[in-house]
Amino acid sequence: MIDYIIIGMVLHEALTGYDIKKKIETGIGYFVKASHGSLYPALKKFADKGFLTMKEEPQGERVRKCYQTTELGKAAFLEWLSSPIDSNSTTVNLLARVYFFDELAEDIRYEQLQEYEAHIRQILREYKKLEKQYSAGSKENGSYYEWATLYYGLQSAQGMIRWLKCVREQKPLAELVREDN
Repeated sequence: MIDYIIIGMVLHEALTGYDIKKKIETGIGYFVKASHGSLYPALKKFADKGFLTMKEEPQGERVRKCYQTTELGKAAFLEWLSSPIDSNSTTVNLLARVYFFDELAEDIRYEQLQEYEAHIRQILREYKKLEKQYSAGSKENGSYYEWATLYYGLQSAQGMIRWLKCVREQKPLAELVREDN
């Protein structure tokens, strides 16, 4: 996934490895980390594959290496971005893709978010079945903390559905934030 994030970061402007890392940290970095150890080998790999160009620019006594996406890289990136979201995908993978959804046509974005919502609704149904199974017995069917993890799953699925619907319909995002206290 970090590979496509790197390509996405240099889709519209040439950046150095340092600039890419900073852009990741200040944008998508709340849920994706890019270490120097993963970033620079990926930049070299994608430059070798023809997905990125690398241009050396003098900067004082040093030389800056600036990277930018090629047409081949852009095509690979858009193919990844527009491919159906894997139902086994983690929330981090989903968020990494949604971060770049401005690059997609509205109908593709809508369809992908709707499909992922359907997947999360299925997970929610499974959680509710588990809740009924446990509730049919006594609370002795599990410890407090076992129940707590089930309810975490229920709450997370419900929150994800709310978020997906809001994003899909492009409602004001502030609607998602509520004060509970």
